[in-house]
Amino acid sequence: MRNPFQHIVNALILAVVLPAAPVWASGGPPMITDDPGTPGDGHWEINVAELSNHVAGATTYQLPLVDLNYGVGDRIQLKLEMPWLMENQSGTRLSGAGDGLAGVKWRFYDEGEKGWQISTYPQVEFGFPRSNATRNGMIDGGTSYLLPAEFVYGFDDFDINVELGRWFRPAQQEDTWTAGLVLSHEVRKGFELIAELHDEVAMHQPQSELILNFGARWNLSERYTLLLSAGRDIHNTFGAKNTLLTYLGLQMHY
Repeated sequence: MRNPFQHIVNALILAVVLPAAPVWASGGPPMITDDPGTPGDGHWEINVAELSNHVAGATTYQLPLVDLNYGVGDRIQLKLEMPWLMENQSGTRLSGAGDGLAGVKWRFYDEGEKGWQISTYPQVEFGFPRSNATRNGMIDGGTSYLLPAEFVYGFDDFDINVELGRWFRPAQQEDTWTAGLVLSHEVRKGFELIAELHDEVAMHQPQSELILNFGARWNLSERYTLLLSAGRDIHNTFGAKNTLLTYLGLQMHY
């Protein structure tokens, strides 16, 4: 019987050996994997971004993707995310509202910067039945639920950030396990380079997707941060292989 955790284990092993320089965890935008960090009590973190994924003969954009996050206390974050989708395929252009995403993050264990930080981040992904994106088949529609946990352990020179979770999807779709690992290195104050491996494995089918991603964050000021990343599928048996995945965005803090 196929081991559903094999790709997750392989992804984590590969991610650990990628960097040779000191690193510390830095999940969240522009990466797929998240971390236990929250905006802080009464503070907003707003990400406005353009995402794209390219496969043979088609390109899909999330333009814009608006990601709103609000801190309640020092350890809780409320999230609401909404994309507008556009697709170019063989000369045909399609568009419509993509699936929304809402969630609550709770960092329930915190030893500080040089110790364990652990959070859980339940989220619900919901579609709009009248959206053109649903009618055109750009998205599957329906309601899905994500139940993940995020872990960070801080060392003197680096942190390790891992996220593990499960997607509970509608009956006509396959539930999946997800795993991600993000490592980052601050090249100079306010500028960091990031590497990520993110794996998703179907529960009952021999299907999986492993993504290798590289990104950067550049603090333009205390309030604004430039976010960017680029990556691709190492393999993908869910569907067409993504030859390029990009993220370009601006993070605002209030």
